[in-house]
Amino acid sequence: MYKSGDALKKQVEETLLPEQALALWALGQEGFLVKWKSMTILFDPYLTNWVYEKAGAPWMRAFESPLQPSQCEDVDYVICSHHHDDHMDKMTLQTIGQSSKTRFIVPRAHLSLMKEWGFCDEQLIGISHGETLELSGGIKLEAYAAKHEQFEQDTAGEHKFLGYTVSFGEIQLYHAGDTVGFPELVTWLQSKEIDIAMLPINGRDYVRSGQGIVGNCNYREAVEIAVQINADLLIPMHYGLFPHNDENPSYFVDYIYRHYPAKKFHMFAPGERFIYMK
Repeated sequence: MYKSGDALKKQVEETLLPEQALALWALGQEGFLVKWKSMTILFDPYLTNWVYEKAGAPWMRAFESPLQPSQCEDVDYVICSHHHDDHMDKMTLQTIGQSSKTRFIVPRAHLSLMKEWGFCDEQLIGISHGETLELSGGIKLEAYAAKHEQFEQDTAGEHKFLGYTVSFGEIQLYHAGDTVGFPELVTWLQSKEIDIAMLPINGRDYVRSGQGIVGNCNYREAVEIAVQINADLLIPMHYGLFPHNDENPSYFVDYIYRHYPAKKFHMFAPGERFIYMK
């Protein structure tokens, strides 16, 4: 049974894990809370209704966030893949930023924006393609450029869209951020021995492109990337929150069933906990 609010926060606090296990909670879109030992990391948390407040219809959430930003002020790290408001949510980040504990890892191209939003240098860590960070608790983070639908760089050559591999001891997790599939991505990841691959499946098309909506992998691309990098477990993401920019996840399930019936995957309900054992 999935949880929300204080019940979810309590579950996170009370979840005790051996070093060979990782706990994940789905928060919607590409937002995930990950716990390893006592360390907690938030990926791309969109916990408000900020997109709708800025842009109006049709950007209303299809479901409430399982956690409120104020319930995340004790996380160790927040990692954002790029500056779109459903991934780098100003309202969510500013609330969590009131914590003296949390550090925010963002593409270096967006550090100046984070400072405009009121964050100080001590709270921020910038990263770009090909770089590695050693985080607290023995966690290692590596950044890879993403194509959302193209590579984009700032005037200094820093990539604006990133995906990340994170080493939690022997567990290797890949959070793709927003991206389409491209050959270099597979090449970069094939040697990483990825255990958990988290990839978007909402896709792209002519109609959404005409509305200014930038696209991602579709369900077929996500599955094929996971197969080519030999990921142990595939977690689809970026579906269900905005009905006008969505894909039916049953197509994802059907594609795996027909083509790769032995491939492991997990689909989350919002607020659900899943524990991965190495």
